[in-house]
Amino acid sequence: MFEERTSLQNHLEYIGLKILICIVFLLGRRIAQFFGKALTIIVFYFIPFRKRLVLTNIALSFPEKSKKEVKKIARNTYKTFVRVFIDMFFISKMPNEEIEKMLVYDKDIINKALSKNKGLVLLSAHFGNWELSALAFAKRYPVALIVAKQSNDFVDTMIESFRNKEGFNVLNFPRDDKMSFRKIVKVLRKNQVLAILGDQDAGHKGIFLPFMGRLASTPKGPAFFALRAGSPIITAFGVCQKDGSMKMNLEELQMPNSGNEEKDIEIINTIYNKRLEEVIKENPDQWFWFHRRWNTRPN
Repeated sequence: MFEERTSLQNHLEYIGLKILICIVFLLGRRIAQFFGKALTIIVFYFIPFRKRLVLTNIALSFPEKSKKEVKKIARNTYKTFVRVFIDMFFISKMPNEEIEKMLVYDKDIINKALSKNKGLVLLSAHFGNWELSALAFAKRYPVALIVAKQSNDFVDTMIESFRNKEGFNVLNFPRDDKMSFRKIVKVLRKNQVLAILGDQDAGHKGIFLPFMGRLASTPKGPAFFALRAGSPIITAFGVCQKDGSMKMNLEELQMPNSGNEEKDIEIINTIYNKRLEEVIKENPDQWFWFHRRWNTRPN
């Protein structure tokens, strides 16, 4: 009974999403974004998807801010998410040249890292318009994207199809897949860019490090892959601009060499968390506060 109900829900969600996408395309990008903002207000006040979680996450991360300030950040976070969602489908219709122009970043940093022929781990986050960032990179560089599987198989297949069509090499596999490491190392040995969003709760397999004033379980994977393959790591956070473009902050991470792999992983992730913190504090409404980022607690 439970499996049938879940299957029905998945079908309904998928059909609803397909209908919404059709409506968005009929409206056009500019009008869709306009109505998207209006819809955001309705959702925020009357269909509070994870609203309590968002408000709590922001309040605990910014204890110095008033309730009014926290509420404003939360409301604008919903707007950012709607903008990212709408753009995710429109950018697939844009010419490659236009997509590349929408992402401003220092290509010399990427080229210099790839000149080492060790591949590149591009460590980013659910910040700004992360789908646009990944797509713009994929137009210029060979990008392999590690993604988390969606709970709805139909939606997951649709999104993966979109990403594959746009030039990504999507790596989507279970966490306990023993072949995962070999697949990832193979990507890096081909001197490709491995893009990872490392800002989600990693459960008890992660490493607990400070993030926005609290300990958060941080994924070990990106640092582990880079260390084993000898690849450079560049942190990449794209800030949405008023004109819809993205200004990407790229910064190569100085790789530690303590002789202790676990210690080096901790050092890398500490730097990553700190850099992400800095960009969140400057643009708090552009991070995806909907995540249960601090869900797992240390034993």
